[in-house]
Amino acid sequence: MTTRRAATMAGTLAAFALAAAGCLPAPATVEAHRTADLYTVFVAVAAVVAVIVIGLSVYAILRYRARGDESVPRQVRGSTRLETIWTGLPLLTVAVLFGLTVLVLNGFDDATRAAATVDIRVSAFRWGWRFEYPADGVRVEGIRKPGPEAYVPVGENVHVTLTGEDVIHAFFVPQFLFKKDAVPGRVNTFAFTVDAPGRYGGQCAEFCGIYHSQMPFTIVAVTRPEYEAWLAANRGTQAGASRPAGSIAPAASGGAAESPSGGPAQ
Repeated sequence: MTTRRAATMAGTLAAFALAAAGCLPAPATVEAHRTADLYTVFVAVAAVVAVIVIGLSVYAILRYRARGDESVPRQVRGSTRLETIWTGLPLLTVAVLFGLTVLVLNGFDDATRAAATVDIRVSAFRWGWRFEYPADGVRVEGIRKPGPEAYVPVGENVHVTLTGEDVIHAFFVPQFLFKKDAVPGRVNTFAFTVDAPGRYGGQCAEFCGIYHSQMPFTIVAVTRPEYEAWLAANRGTQAGASRPAGSIAPAASGGAAESPSGGPAQ
């Protein structure tokens, strides 16, 4: 393989890796930036591995292809050096990636254990979400599209307590690069810090029935004064849409929720 051909192949693979990395949503939280950095490392390592594997394969195919005679190339058997390299390097690579992954995951746990300035209790049900701010007497609830809007202050640690009321749901905001299941009878916790004002759409990411696709919500990140104003405007009241007539209520214990047509929900 010529140097130019090898350079062309490496450039093509690098471009593909960059294009794949660009498909990720722009991270919007401190924790998401760490996850994005980890993804970048994984993509870079994968690109290097691809260049090595494909490069060596193409080199071997071209260098030792049939040349019109029946001669057999010199055979190499029992090379301790080669076996050490192709065993040691993959093990070392996996170990490094594993260690980096543990560090990122521990960062999520550290955020959960850190002192929080905002505490939100989130409940998922078919087919909506409820966000409660117990310290401020605010509740936000919404059924199906467009879903409820929960406000959080920018640059502050937001602690979330998550559960489900009927079946398993999942709290997922693509730009947070994070997903957590909402399981009935179980409480899950996590935390995040949004680093820029904006509206970040979320969605239930665990198939939960016929209207699974209609369980959106929005996290609205604002400055602290705007957040305080929103709390004051909604304190003691329920913001957002409540359960409208004919909507699907959470299934009672031992029973099934009904669909708008009167039959059991899926």
